[in-house]
Amino acid sequence: MHQSIVDILALSDEMLLAILNKLNNIDVLFSLIGVNKKLDRLAQDINFTRSIDLVRIISNEKNSSSSRTNSILDRFCFDILPRIQHNIECLTLDSLSIDRVLRIGNYPKLNKLNLELEMTSPIFNNEPSFIHIFKHQILHLNVTIKESITAEHLKKLSTNIFTTIFTMFTNLNYLHFDLKDDYLYSPPFINSLSSRNCFSSNIAHVNVRLRRLNDCLGLLNEDFNQLHTFIVKIDRIYKTSMIINNTKTVSNLKCFSLSSFIFTIEYDTQIVPLIHQMLQLENLTLNLLVR
Repeated sequence: MHQSIVDILALSDEMLLAILNKLNNIDVLFSLIGVNKKLDRLAQDINFTRSIDLVRIISNEKNSSSSRTNSILDRFCFDILPRIQHNIECLTLDSLSIDRVLRIGNYPKLNKLNLELEMTSPIFNNEPSFIHIFKHQILHLNVTIKESITAEHLKKLSTNIFTTIFTMFTNLNYLHFDLKDDYLYSPPFINSLSSRNCFSSNIAHVNVRLRRLNDCLGLLNEDFNQLHTFIVKIDRIYKTSMIINNTKTVSNLKCFSLSSFIFTIEYDTQIVPLIHQMLQLENLTLNLLVR
């Protein structure tokens, strides 16, 4: 065994990196950081440290004891992340890891967050103290709500969720918000974000699930000057009296995708007039059930 280790260390950096590149970066970091100077240096290569997915670790250990999962998370938080934080551009976190991971480093290059959370996560209800560090830094945000709770409970919690997101991350240019459970209550969008001056005027790409057509129109009524791609799944398309007063956002759209899998009779009265306002549209996708 000792001879095998010596032989591996005798390989050139280029050969070792070629071997390590065949492995998952999380496995490389967990196995090699702190082993010896050479392997430690190679494991900290940008290819292994640019994007860190800690959700994968926890999901792989779902059949293990909680102490085993905590032990793995401890190693990353205490031994690994502090050494590589200057390289990290993307973090994938869940409710178990988000608070611990974001508190331990400055992550100067971090610009993307992938979050798999419960709606009851403190990040949606009471802005954590560490968020202000990344308030202007996060450009790309993916949020997946993965729990199944009662509709009324989720309705109460989710009413202000988009306002919360835009308040926390003021320079967003990409937002993807999804619900894993199709039977979850989709959150309504706040009728007026602009009155709070809290949204990111840099937002260019939005992919979101909403409850009603009103919520979709409410979003398009905002002054998102840079928005060019809007992908939306709406639970129900009903008749609405809401109109778009601020036509600049909708007229600037280049890509629009609308999906709804409950029958609607409002295609001609609601959807067609909306599309007619998209004067610069280049890509249109409609997945609708029309009566």
